[in-house]
Amino acid sequence: MNHSENGIIFQEKQYFDKWVWFFALAGIMITINIIIILRLFYIFPGFPALFLVLAAIPVVIFIIISLVFSKMELTTEVRNDGLYIRYRPSLRVFRHYPGSTIESYEKSKGGFLDRINNWKIRSYPNKVIYQCGSHEKVHIKLTNGKSILIDSKQPDKLIDALNSMKKYSISS
Repeated sequence: MNHSENGIIFQEKQYFDKWVWFFALAGIMITINIIIILRLFYIFPGFPALFLVLAAIPVVIFIIISLVFSKMELTTEVRNDGLYIRYRPSLRVFRHYPGSTIESYEKSKGGFLDRINNWKIRSYPNKVIYQCGSHEKVHIKLTNGKSILIDSKQPDKLIDALNSMKKYSISS
């Protein structure tokens, strides 16, 4: 693998890509909201302004959630000195795992539900899982007994980059 001038061997950016499902769900929710508001107009014709405010609340919530989802990004970088992971918007800076702390790594498969809408970081006492809806994963074991599971659309390239980083750190 090529080692760039800034030390990046591999870089993968994954963005939220479930927009069709997101907008379908939002459309269903807004339709239900409109039906409920129209029924309330029929039952209580004297309070239309209050119902219009109630109708606007789900739309505002939808706009806020869509802005957050549009900023979601999992960036995985392998550099000469280790593995870097950033998960926006919750992790603004890269989390660094030095190459000397990486014991082993292997390709892994996710379950059926991993493809649906699993954009999250799950932390357990001895494991951290970075999910972004990909079925392919790389399982990394650290020397301290902990492990990392990272979703990747290019797991073979990620593993090759980790191999290259290990060889580079041994030779230098």
